[in-house]
Amino acid sequence: MERPAGIVRKLAAVFAAFAAAVLIAVCAPAGGKEVHAAGNATIKSAMIQGTNVVVTSTSTAVPPADDGLFHLYAQFPFQVGAQGVEVASAPAGPAANFAFALNFNTANNNLFKKFTIVAFQGGVPTPVSNSMYITNPEAIAAHTAGRRDGGKKGLLPAAERFHVSKLSNYGIKQITYNVPLGRLTSGGGVPFNYNGKTYNFNAAVVGEYDWLVPNMNAQGLQISLILLNDLSANATLIHPLSRDSLGQNYYAFNTADQAGCELFEAATAFLAQRYSNNGRGTVDNWIIGNEVNARSPWHYMTPGAGIDTFTYEYAKALRLAYNAIKSQNANARVYACVDQEFAAADSALHYPGRALLEKLNLYMRMEGNIGWDVAVHPYNVPLTNPLVWTMPATPYANHTQASRYVTMANIDVFTDFMCMPTMLSPNGQVKSILCSEVGYPSNLGEDMQAAAAVYGYMQAMANQHIDGFILSREMDHIAEIQQGLATGILNVNGTPKKAMTWYMTADTAATQAAASAVIGAPIASLLTPR
Repeated sequence: MERPAGIVRKLAAVFAAFAAAVLIAVCAPAGGKEVHAAGNATIKSAMIQGTNVVVTSTSTAVPPADDGLFHLYAQFPFQVGAQGVEVASAPAGPAANFAFALNFNTANNNLFKKFTIVAFQGGVPTPVSNSMYITNPEAIAAHTAGRRDGGKKGLLPAAERFHVSKLSNYGIKQITYNVPLGRLTSGGGVPFNYNGKTYNFNAAVVGEYDWLVPNMNAQGLQISLILLNDLSANATLIHPLSRDSLGQNYYAFNTADQAGCELFEAATAFLAQRYSNNGRGTVDNWIIGNEVNARSPWHYMTPGAGIDTFTYEYAKALRLAYNAIKSQNANARVYACVDQEFAAADSALHYPGRALLEKLNLYMRMEGNIGWDVAVHPYNVPLTNPLVWTMPATPYANHTQASRYVTMANIDVFTDFMCMPTMLSPNGQVKSILCSEVGYPSNLGEDMQAAAAVYGYMQAMANQHIDGFILSREMDHIAEIQQGLATGILNVNGTPKKAMTWYMTADTAATQAAASAVIGAPIASLLTPR
């Protein structure tokens, strides 16, 4: 829920030019699936083997082919049907396999392409299979940087305090931090050669992270960077279906054209390469977008797109980021991100988190299942209420899969959902879950805020599926105070609240007893272990 920087006036003119052309064709018809002509070849896998890609397929009834061949086309994420470039062919048969060069980091890089079998039927190139992406980008990773999985307790730091205090003194093991890609890609000074092109990234912005990452690592802290699509004078990264509004905080990533895909791939690969034990520290976790199901204002796309197109476009972005990051650091994790709205949404401005994750999972499995993970923001309901242990009445938050919201009081609902067989990672394990943003205000007094922080952390510790509990934030934010959201463990002047001490010592019996006294019941009796 970080607030972006102010938007310069010249953006209005830039985006007005796009408004008339916002209705573009996106490849998400029929519930997000690409539509192919009749045919029954099935691509089973697309895997990197050495410097090649090997694609395997089966056919229960071999589709007709004029020349007796299946032609494998490599396609950009936005291409459909028989669009694309042929990369291999094989005799049409019940078990056709294809092998061709990966061409990593060249103009013909196939790392980010999807593959479709095409047969010429009556002289017309006709798609006769599903489409499949590469699912093992880690096979070419130059780094397997050691992870800093040292503990669940985390904090969103205040940048203005980096040189004032040592974050590790809070007893935390993790931090999250934002990377606005609009800032990174506006300006130059740091060249990056990728896929046969030279990109230039903002030297001042890069310098900020060059300081942040190694300094936080030196304190033993694990870092999760959040890739955000903020507005800039260059609209390349903004999805065409997101260019009709200037008033949003962040926007959907542009997966609808070649320029958008390539810049997003390059920016993500640049960050992953730079912070994968290359002398500038290591980022273990990458969160792609903020509260994506909150279509407005946190991941804006015009409401006319609908949840199917919205989710399918996000699935493409998540996959591009995954392949870019994992091809640099095999041990990195890549997270989708949703807020606390679970079975229902607050308004038409949002989508339910569960519905989005179900569709996202479907699209990922359909086009090549990969090991993506999930970050969730289980704030209390309402946000201004720190009394998280008092479960609101149905239908707001309860311990069923119909719960409208997930908070730290019923976070078991979310982890139970992620334990469903269909939601598991390709290796059969539960996806990593980060409670990457949770905050409790001090508007009802410091005791209540401090007790809430201890309670939320203890719930996370009692749940084996949660890998991080990130308290938001280190220091109060003036704009949020005006909304009743003084969620910092420090006041705006940097003086500590009781929550700071209690969060630091939340693992001790004394602090847990003090928090229990505020709550009016032993915290241990209120937990829902998993």
